Amino acid sequence: MDDRQKLFGAVLGTIQAELDWERLGRAYCEGDGTDFFDDELRERWLDVGLQIADTLAEALNGSKGRSVYIGAALAEVPTMLVESIVLGRDVVWINLPGDEIDELARVMRLAAEKFGIALPMPSFERVESLPRASFDHVWMVSVLTDPDHFPALHDELYERHGTELATGRGSLTEDRERAKHLARSVLELAPMAAFVTTTDEELEIVRFEARSRGSALNQLDADRVSAIVGDRVRVCRVSDLQRRT
Repeated sequence: MDDRQKLFGAVLGTIQAELDWERLGRAYCEGDGTDFFDDELRERWLDVGLQIADTLAEALNGSKGRSVYIGAALAEVPTMLVESIVLGRDVVWINLPGDEIDELARVMRLAAEKFGIALPMPSFERVESLPRASFDHVWMVSVLTDPDHFPALHDELYERHGTELATGRGSLTEDRERAKHLARSVLELAPMAAFVTTTDEELEIVRFEARSRGSALNQLDADRVSAIVGDRVRVCRVSDLQRRT
């Protein structure tokens, strides 16, 4: 194990120990939620995060480029830390303000100060403000299916209309338009040959927008199921639609 891997293990161990898991549970659940992150789910959080990081590390193949994580939260922490500490890549982390993000920012600051290193920190920039074609990896996982921000689209993509799991809220037309706009903005960050990580549910929308700009998303063989939401995560490579074979 080299020094970077040792540092990663120490940083992640500190974050695990310092996180207020009860606070995070309340952010994920209606009602109490303090027991949501039990030992089994915490172990899965770590294991799946590292598995996805391994898939990305193989795809990125030693590249020292830049990644942007859009909508990233607790589930993405191990993966972002692998990219930042072990792979030595720049990681930009975008999300909206909220209790979960406040808690993650607190613990990331604590770990950064303890080890004297720069760690990914959440920011509230608009995706459209980021420089175009400047990231060789773009992450957008379980964003367009978020029940708070895309409630009607959530119900459609998860096929929950008329079930007790449906949100029953929002306008599908409005949600789809906002989702398409976000997908377009996300794809503008990724040049040809970059990687885009998303989910099966979101891929139809992202692929449609990719085709409209003359590019294709080619799935890698490997895929993982996300630790908390349970979505199937796909890593895709951006290619020129005209040259696709």
